[in-house]
Amino acid sequence: MHIPVRYEDRTKIKTTSDFQAGELCLISGEIFKNEIMFRGRRNLIVHIEDINGNKIFLRFINFYPNQVKQLQSGKFVLAYGAIKKNLLGIEMIHPEVTVSDSPYFDLPKTYTPIYATTAGLNQKIIQKIINKALNSDEVISRLQRYVFRSKNLHELDLLNAFINVHKPKKSENILDLNNYKTTYHESLKYAELLAQQIFMKFSREKNVQKLSQVFLTSSNHLKKIIEKDLPFSLTQSQINVIEEIEKDLSIGKCMYRLLQGDVGSGKTIVAILAATNVLNKNYQVAFMAPTEILANQHFEKFKDWFSKTNVKVELLTGNIKGNRRKIILEEIENGTVNLVVGTHALFQENVNFNNLGLCIIDEQHRFGVKQRLDLMNKGKKNQYFPHQLMMSATPIPRTLSMSFFADLEVSTIKEMPRNRSPIKTKLIRESRRLELIKVLKKELTKQNQIYWVCPLIEESEKLNLKNVTNTYEDFLKLLPESEIGIIHGKMKESEKDQVMQNFIHKKINLLVATTVIEVGVDVPNASVMVIEHAERMGLSQLHQLRGRVGRGHKESTCILIFKENLSDNAKERLQIIYENIDGFIIAENDLRIRGPGEMIGTRQSGIPNLKVANLVEDADLVEEAHHDAKIYLKEHQAFAKAYSKLWFEHKNYLRI
Repeated sequence: MHIPVRYEDRTKIKTTSDFQAGELCLISGEIFKNEIMFRGRRNLIVHIEDINGNKIFLRFINFYPNQVKQLQSGKFVLAYGAIKKNLLGIEMIHPEVTVSDSPYFDLPKTYTPIYATTAGLNQKIIQKIINKALNSDEVISRLQRYVFRSKNLHELDLLNAFINVHKPKKSENILDLNNYKTTYHESLKYAELLAQQIFMKFSREKNVQKLSQVFLTSSNHLKKIIEKDLPFSLTQSQINVIEEIEKDLSIGKCMYRLLQGDVGSGKTIVAILAATNVLNKNYQVAFMAPTEILANQHFEKFKDWFSKTNVKVELLTGNIKGNRRKIILEEIENGTVNLVVGTHALFQENVNFNNLGLCIIDEQHRFGVKQRLDLMNKGKKNQYFPHQLMMSATPIPRTLSMSFFADLEVSTIKEMPRNRSPIKTKLIRESRRLELIKVLKKELTKQNQIYWVCPLIEESEKLNLKNVTNTYEDFLKLLPESEIGIIHGKMKESEKDQVMQNFIHKKINLLVATTVIEVGVDVPNASVMVIEHAERMGLSQLHQLRGRVGRGHKESTCILIFKENLSDNAKERLQIIYENIDGFIIAENDLRIRGPGEMIGTRQSGIPNLKVANLVEDADLVEEAHHDAKIYLKEHQAFAKAYSKLWFEHKNYLRI
């Protein structure tokens, strides 16, 4: 399953008349001279002459005495590498070479597979190991079991597909090989996606067999109290999602649901209103956030929402210590605390719940599978598990949802709250930075608050980027009449929390920050977001940062400062974020540009990753595998389970 990353044509020797600068090719000739020259450092130059009498230089920058002895005059050499044309003639730098006393070399009869490798493991060793495996009776007998039909690929022969991917025929088009477009690559893509889909569906079946307490919506006075005091009305989309969650809570099976919605769509209130069904039956709810800043913010908000009820809300973070921490832990254990908000501290060993009924995980991609399971297992009582609701402000594209979130039910909030003003996005060249500061001075006179985001904390010798430390000091001089604040990841949690509290309570007008403020921070009066070096950030991160403003009634603006001479990729990203405010469109483009890794986050630590298939290019195969996996699980369950293990048994996944 260690598939070649590319294929090279070493089946024929080229002459100088065939050469194109930069191309990889195979040449041969007789060595008539070698010498060590100094070009800033020692270089070994090997002069060869091909069959047509043309001269070619082989240059080795890193070489050993043994190579000098080996590459002597009168020897014949076969060299593979990139051709470079310069004033001295034609040369190859650091080619792969085979040396012989004879001018005749045995050439491969087909294309040469090139594999991802590591120090001490060269291509020849990998090829030898893979050839040995493909000729092994055990491997052959195992793979021969898996010949089956798919909707579009007709008969899928796994052994034949692996053989032809590792040992491609000369009749294959090398461009198709390198783009993974051959019939055999397509077969393996489908086969891999099918195995992953079966794996995820097995995980889902295993999860839904777990028992949980039944929480009905009837006689839920808590929900009525909170809804009555809300300063806004729920959107229809929020109402629909609450009903989906409440249905899960009422059937006695463990809920594994992902709640997704764009930045500022109102996921938190949805989660809390659904949680009142659990609190109403005197069961506990744990709300886990990825940062102390966010946990503090949720805690203050929840205290306000439940102020007219008998629900006790408490905060547990790593920053709470001593006697205060001891009291909180005791109250969680004896059930005095009903709703506990916290960070990773919630699943530490000394935290014991009295009767945990629901775990809510905010920004779920920031937590690993094991961390979420640790929290759930803390609530296991007899055979009953707490329900689990995960939230994500990064909308998940359909193919990603089917592939990496197929073990979850997914609820989507599709509408934005009615009182939200759309955020204007502006692009500004770095050369106009001082002009921008003059404009922002006027914003500050209107009592508006500003975020100013920089990529670095301190000045770097390696990176010529703006940093919060210098920018903060600059603003102290430029805006002496304004209250300037600074926040970054190296500050203590208590310091960061104090800064955010000052910003929320308008004691700070302009906050210079790193991307530590990316997640969930809610300051309704903040109306301007400035992002330095926006060209270096991913689409989802830019969208998350932009979502920190526009959270109140004020007209809001996000200003992206970029450097000149942008790459095509950076231009494309800035154009997409400038033209779109829909998080789902942005997420689709982010998946296309960057791939699924960063969008999945730490979740992938417990899920089989894809080696051959590409979620963007192979969306049709994802659909097909998604459909076929259901059929195999229904009609051929033993076969399906064995097949999934064939692909993933070498990994110690948590939920197989």
